[in-house]
Amino acid sequence: MEQTVYIKAPQCIQVNNPSVTLKDFLTIYTADPALEKKILSIPFYEFEKEKEGQVVVSILKIIETINKHVPEADIENLGEGDFILSYQPKSKFEKIKEILCTIFICLIAFFGGGYAIMAYNTDVGAKELFTNLSMLFLGNPKSGVICLTIAYSIGLAFGMILFFNHLGGKKLTSDPTPLEIQMRLYEKDISTTIIKDISRRGESLDARQQD
Repeated sequence: MEQTVYIKAPQCIQVNNPSVTLKDFLTIYTADPALEKKILSIPFYEFEKEKEGQVVVSILKIIETINKHVPEADIENLGEGDFILSYQPKSKFEKIKEILCTIFICLIAFFGGGYAIMAYNTDVGAKELFTNLSMLFLGNPKSGVICLTIAYSIGLAFGMILFFNHLGGKKLTSDPTPLEIQMRLYEKDISTTIIKDISRRGESLDARQQD
């Protein structure tokens, strides 16, 4: 008797164990818990230990693998047709590397952002604008420049906080920030490009292929 098995895989999955089973990356639902447990324990792929690896997998390969172990399963795919399976071995220096990378990115963002703001202000003539505004409203080209500069700086800071929806480690609202949106779009574009390039070279892991 056939039993319906629903499977779902995301577009990109990273594992830390070189011996990959279906439970490491696949979401499965079926009415029979014993069958679900059996399918999840099926071995799928073996990466080279201690060496980073990446393979593009067709969902047909997943279906073929499940049918070899459970011929009576009627499989319905609800996820991606092709996805990336990446292996990243664990490193004892991983936390240190993460901290150093974070510090480096923060420094780049701080000095790069500061330079961009200064270059913009110079390009649009912000100093001359403040001087003209001070002369227009106060009759003195210098007395109001400092106040205008302070107000401009405070407004710039508040504007950036509101735009990026972040204050320190906290979000002001539950909406995703513009940076998060762009990062997700970038990740999606990268994954799509990798899948298409490897598939065109015929190197993807597909049905009726040897592992």
